[in-house]
Amino acid sequence: MEEEIKLKPVVDEQCVLEFADLPRQLDARCKESESLKAVNALLVEQIDLQLPSATPLVVLQSHQPVPDTTLAKKYEDLLAAHEDVKKKLIAKEDFVSYLK
Repeated sequence: MEEEIKLKPVVDEQCVLEFADLPRQLDARCKESESLKAVNALLVEQIDLQLPSATPLVVLQSHQPVPDTTLAKKYEDLLAAHEDVKKKLIAKEDFVSYLK
């Protein structure tokens, strides 16, 4: 207990020294962050200049547009499969509860 009392002023002094340096460290980090943002903006600009302007970034070249009728058919098939699985699950639950 007495050792803890002797160490307390030392620990307090170390904390004060650490906290006194925090504003300088924060300023340094802020400056570093701003510098990195500027470098990032320059890199993005260079990438944009190197990309061909005719290539849209959002659309992949390998993907072809799908007609609405195909999407509607796939949706109907998926919905039918979902209903089928749901009916089978209900039947299984009914069978299991019947066995109990």
